[in-house]
Amino acid sequence: MIRLMSKGTQDEIVSGSYADEVKVRWGDTEAYKESVRRVSAMGKEGLSRAVRAQEDCARAIALCMREGRGVEDEKVQSLVREHYEGLRAFYEPNLELYAGLAEMYVADARFARYYDDIAPGLSGYLSQAMGVFVEKRPPSLPESR
Repeated sequence: MIRLMSKGTQDEIVSGSYADEVKVRWGDTEAYKESVRRVSAMGKEGLSRAVRAQEDCARAIALCMREGRGVEDEKVQSLVREHYEGLRAFYEPNLELYAGLAEMYVADARFARYYDDIAPGLSGYLSQAMGVFVEKRPPSLPESR
């Protein structure tokens, strides 16, 4: 699984210092293999668009957080659905994988820093909102693959 964390680290994650770690952790998964195929196929411009869309979504979620909306709020959950769907640019998500990503957003300091740089506390807020999304499991989404 390739997860881009910021403009400054995009290339590192795809082909640099994080690439080896990503390959060791997830290299044998279908999600990783699909991610490599999709990122390669989209090219730099497509990758920039996909990353920008995820960043815009994170900023919109941060705005909801600053407005005091709870993680179960309909608007927040709609944005979390957009976040989930946005992962399709990189790989085909499922709820099990998404729950793991939610945990990583707070457990891995690099992810937490990325989101907390957008808005202090966003990593925890987004992680909790993702957890709600997984628990409520929209009927059209597979639990796992």
